[in-house]
Amino acid sequence: MFIRIFTFAFTLIIYGQSFGQSTAPIPQAFDKDSAISYALKQNADLRASRKSIEIAEARLDRTGLLPNPELAIDYSSDFAFNNEGEHTVGIGFQQKFPLANQLRKAKAVSRVDIAKARMEVRSHERTIADTISEISLEIQIVDTRKYLLERIHGKTSEISEFIHSRVEQGELSILEANQASLELRALKQEIDQLSDERSHLTHSLAPHLGLPTNIEVNFQTATTINPNGPLPNFDSSIFERHPGFQLAVLDAHSAEAEIALAESENWESITARVFWKNERSDDQPNGLGTDRFIGVGVSIPLPFRKKGDLHARQARLERDQSNLKAAAIKLRIQYDVEHARHETSDLQKRLVQYQDEVIELANEQLEATSRAYQNGQIGLVSLLRAQEQLLRIERRHLDTQEAYARSRLKLEQARIDLPQLQNDTRS
Repeated sequence: MFIRIFTFAFTLIIYGQSFGQSTAPIPQAFDKDSAISYALKQNADLRASRKSIEIAEARLDRTGLLPNPELAIDYSSDFAFNNEGEHTVGIGFQQKFPLANQLRKAKAVSRVDIAKARMEVRSHERTIADTISEISLEIQIVDTRKYLLERIHGKTSEISEFIHSRVEQGELSILEANQASLELRALKQEIDQLSDERSHLTHSLAPHLGLPTNIEVNFQTATTINPNGPLPNFDSSIFERHPGFQLAVLDAHSAEAEIALAESENWESITARVFWKNERSDDQPNGLGTDRFIGVGVSIPLPFRKKGDLHARQARLERDQSNLKAAAIKLRIQYDVEHARHETSDLQKRLVQYQDEVIELANEQLEATSRAYQNGQIGLVSLLRAQEQLLRIERRHLDTQEAYARSRLKLEQARIDLPQLQNDTRS
């Protein structure tokens, strides 16, 4: 008894350690595309969701089968009455046969259910891919902002060292040196905060990737946001890729199949039977005699009460509702794509204009100020103000870049442009 308990407990421990862990090799570093591809294969919720396809397929296998035949046995006797030894024994088989192609129409309903299960899984895949894309963008934004702050920190550090050197020579006050040191510390704290934020973002990827909590995710992104490149337009192929729209269309097809099945239910199954009967009866004046019979029989239902019409009426309403829902989703898809493209296009123009008209001018101004300072034409305060002005402009430019990147992602999500979702990713 003790050995059994020990073996069972040991099995539970091993199983508990391995349950939910990924069996696929983990890449040394993820990027957006590899993370989505990995998640579509290893995400635990998605793997469970795909079982719904197998369930629907199993339901199809048992749909459309004839009911089992029935064995009928009859026996009757007159022992409680005249008790003359008369009795009847009969045995037969009977089988029900549905009318109006009910079995074929039931299979049609199940086939649509399989297609709906696949599309529901695709909708789940899209949700996971969109979530990873959003986290990936946030990591890229953090990296871009951190890169800018580190560059600002480097320039501020050079200025601080220069000011401290002038303080030692008595040319500048200690107050200016302390102000520069405070600026450095504030920048360092902001950089550390961004590092923590990046760590939290990469840690949030683990459940989407189907990884254990003790795995550290190494995620790489581009350190710059590229605002160049043409923006895709709306095209009708989006409807073929959009799981929400396809589900609404499939709901309408499912309702059509339900209507056909419901109308066929007005005709209930006919029953055919084959029987053998042995009858022993008193036949005067000859006495007891035996008669044997072999026969066939058919029971035909009469469609006086059309129960299927009520079910068909409900299915017609569901079909109309699904068609209206599909039309609404179609309009929303068009609006989402056009709105995201319009917003992204405006931000793209603003970035180009800001780069050409503001940042280049601020850089030229800083270079001119630096030459004037080296020539002794202006003081250090003017040089510091010119540099701070450029840094403020670059920060504002980065804010616009981030808005553009988020808008561009919304456009990609509305168009479902991810290649992982345009291929069959089911395992």
